[in-house]
Amino acid sequence: MVKRDELIKFIYQVIGKNLLEKAWKIDEVANGVQIFGKEQVDKVALGTSLNEEFLKEAVRRGADFCIFHHGLDPRAIKSRFPICVQKRLRMIFQNNLTIVGLHYSLDAHPLIGNNAMIIKKLGAKITGSLYEDWGFVARFSASQDVRKLRDKCEKLFNHRVLAFFAGPVRVKTIGVVSGAAAPRIEQLEEMAQKGVELFISGEGHESSPARMKESGINYFLGGHYNTEGFGVKALGEKIKKRFGNKVKVEFIDIPNII
Repeated sequence: MVKRDELIKFIYQVIGKNLLEKAWKIDEVANGVQIFGKEQVDKVALGTSLNEEFLKEAVRRGADFCIFHHGLDPRAIKSRFPICVQKRLRMIFQNNLTIVGLHYSLDAHPLIGNNAMIIKKLGAKITGSLYEDWGFVARFSASQDVRKLRDKCEKLFNHRVLAFFAGPVRVKTIGVVSGAAAPRIEQLEEMAQKGVELFISGEGHESSPARMKESGINYFLGGHYNTEGFGVKALGEKIKKRFGNKVKVEFIDIPNII
């Protein structure tokens, strides 16, 4: 068991003060503690997205501290909470859970963020930023067969990759922005300027495949949910290393095909 505030302090240290401050300025979604629960923590539950099903499973498994990439969305309509928000809040307060959301900070982190981890697992190295620092440009030491990269991504994401082969057959420079990162015109221009030959993301728009094809850039979509569990899992490993057997840490998968 560890003190809640000691665990929170460690999480903030791992993410870093500068990144948290930047996230606070540019991201409307949570990047930090949203709700304080029990003062002592026995088990941490990690998740990609907060929803009622996750919370029920976390409670069933004995968790009292939850960390998400997509944290609680408490927005109301004319000061009225929708039923879905009410159900989530009820679960949180009835079980005295601490809720932490780390959105931008677990996309943009250069070591343990979603995009950094995807790039590392694919065997490339970060060379620059992309999408106003939400993701990265990376480069392989040797050119890669784009179809073999598709197969590798399917294994990595455990999800069918919607692949649009619109660029070179062999690629060296890739762009990675997990989640919902359908490229706008300015981002297409940024990719062209930075030599991106393959763009890897989670989900796109109806117009995205044609834009990528016309831009001559290969395009992979591996699922919003399935491309955004890497950062929170990596943070969990940091927590395990720091606190050892004082606290249990477990990723709870609530499958989502989107």
